[in-house]
Amino acid sequence: MVEDKTSDSANNPVISPIDFTPVGGPENNRRSPFRAGPTLIVVALCIALGLLWFLLTARSVALKPSPATATIDVSGGLYFSIGGRYLMRPGTFQLQLSAPGHFDLQQELQVSDAAQQHYALALEKMPGHLSIKAHPKTVQVSLKNDTQESWQGETPTTLQNIPSGRYTLQAEAERYLPHSEAIDIKGLDITQHLAIDLQPAWGQMEIISEPTGADILLEGKSQGRTPSTIDILESGETVTLRLAGYKPWQQTLSVPAGEQRTLPLIKLQPADGTLALSSQPPGAGITHNGHYVGTTPQQIQLAPSRPQQLQLYLDGYYPASHSLSLKTGEQRALNVVLKPKLGTLKINAQPADAQLYIDGVAKGSARQSLQLLARPHRIEIRKAGYTSHIATLTPQPGVERTLQVTLKTEAQTRAASIPAMITAPGGQPLKLFRPNTVLTLGASRREQGRRANEILRKVELKRPFYLSSTEVSNQQFQQFRRQHTSNHANGHTLNQRHQPVVSVTWTSAALYCNWLSEQQGLAPFYIEKDGEISAYDTQALGYRLPTEAEWAWAARWQKGEMAKFPWGKSLVPAKKTSNIADASAANILPRVLRDYNDGFVVSAPVASLQANDKGLYDMGGNVAEWVNDYYSLAVNASGSVEKDPVGPSKGQFKIVRGASWRHSGMTELRLSYRDYSDSARDDLGFRIARYAE
Repeated sequence: MVEDKTSDSANNPVISPIDFTPVGGPENNRRSPFRAGPTLIVVALCIALGLLWFLLTARSVALKPSPATATIDVSGGLYFSIGGRYLMRPGTFQLQLSAPGHFDLQQELQVSDAAQQHYALALEKMPGHLSIKAHPKTVQVSLKNDTQESWQGETPTTLQNIPSGRYTLQAEAERYLPHSEAIDIKGLDITQHLAIDLQPAWGQMEIISEPTGADILLEGKSQGRTPSTIDILESGETVTLRLAGYKPWQQTLSVPAGEQRTLPLIKLQPADGTLALSSQPPGAGITHNGHYVGTTPQQIQLAPSRPQQLQLYLDGYYPASHSLSLKTGEQRALNVVLKPKLGTLKINAQPADAQLYIDGVAKGSARQSLQLLARPHRIEIRKAGYTSHIATLTPQPGVERTLQVTLKTEAQTRAASIPAMITAPGGQPLKLFRPNTVLTLGASRREQGRRANEILRKVELKRPFYLSSTEVSNQQFQQFRRQHTSNHANGHTLNQRHQPVVSVTWTSAALYCNWLSEQQGLAPFYIEKDGEISAYDTQALGYRLPTEAEWAWAARWQKGEMAKFPWGKSLVPAKKTSNIADASAANILPRVLRDYNDGFVVSAPVASLQANDKGLYDMGGNVAEWVNDYYSLAVNASGSVEKDPVGPSKGQFKIVRGASWRHSGMTELRLSYRDYSDSARDDLGFRIARYAE
């Protein structure tokens, strides 16, 4: 409120200010400083800048779903959808797509920095279903695709959960033609419907018979009576007509599918008569009008009202013949008793208590006379501990036959089965020997040339053994040791292929024997340890060196006594039986027999000269030979007979037997001469042996 004051002078009024206080206080009359227009402008500008920033940093993303009608939900960030395209900033978004008939798809979308991006999103179709009906009603159906997935069923049926794609449908039913067609399965959880009409696989056949009224059987199932029309597969079926008093008629018929035909009139034949034929004994062969029809007992169909010829045959019996005639449908039984053909067999067997078995049947003592059918019989004579005698004999009617048998013990049979000759893997032929005798080794003190180690002693050789007919050659030994050489003597070679191997130790000879055993799969006789021989296995059948007793028997035993020289009783050989130091070796040896010439300066090829009475070569010459035994003076204080001795179990030296191409003295040329050694020599070789059992 303004208060006016008037001065005393009316002509010069004075206006002075006064305090004014508005109603409601002084603040109510103060004007606000806010302006709405600028603020809105600022906000709009920020929004515009934000949109501009989004538009500048966002990327254009095209999402192309399959099917195109699928709905797409996007989450995980800011985006704009414009005409089927999306503006999205680089980053990760979550997509969820759905469409009818498809499985929902959830997928992560990684938006990159590329300006234009395209993504195809395919939804998987749901499987479909196939409903099938068929004629005939029951049909076996199978739906397959290229991967051999299969759905099967029997109509009417609905095959469920079939992935969309092309399939082959196959349908089959008994007596219908198979059906096949291609089916496209849409999927999308849609049930498709299919009707199948199978075509018959048969035609119709009219069947007429004379007389009528015959039962018609199709594959054994009744189809009515003649005359009648029946369905027959085009693949063929067996049709049978049966009528009492007539023979069954049967034939395989076929009719093309869908066609009708008439079979020519079938004239049924009167039924055969039936003969139940048996014999005593049974098993006789039967011929009907000269044709074989089987053995008794037998049911035989015979044409009615005319004579039929029957003959019966059985080994060991006389033939029987019968002629008979049967009426239509007649049944008759005939039993024929066959007359036996007998021969006499007289058996004498040793031992006297042996037992006789004929065709496997016990007949008592094997010393008797029997009447047997004139046909082959298996004759067996047995006794415990003996090998049975088995033979097949055919007695002759009216003739007595005698069988003499002496059974062998099992040991005798086993011995007889051992071959008389064998060949070692190295190629050496070995002969079987069975001395089974007692002989005396050594020489009498009165014998000229005798040495002190030739002490008389008795040995018994019971165990059969094989002994090689020749000494081991260079070629045979070099199969075992390829690099071995026998060298030469005074410029004369000892290394030809067929000369006996020399310059070998006793151990090398024993190892060669074990090598032969290995080649043939035999248990080795010599037990090896670190390349040395540590012991013998006397039960083994492997190759070995002959024992001293075996060698002495093979070289000396002649006509029940021990020979002095290989060629006789005189010092000088009368024939070329042995390769020893003779006139041919005079230029290289200091002592020779000048009245004898074998034709060889040094060793001769094996088997070059005459064999002894046992077929063994070079037992008294060519090269001396290692034997199995350790050397000893062989003194037997008790005077007992040693059986199959193999020598001492240990020692330093091994025994050497026989003369060589270097020997000419009476001492060395005698077959009782015993030498020993622990090293190789150029006139010392070996031959091989092995036990036979």
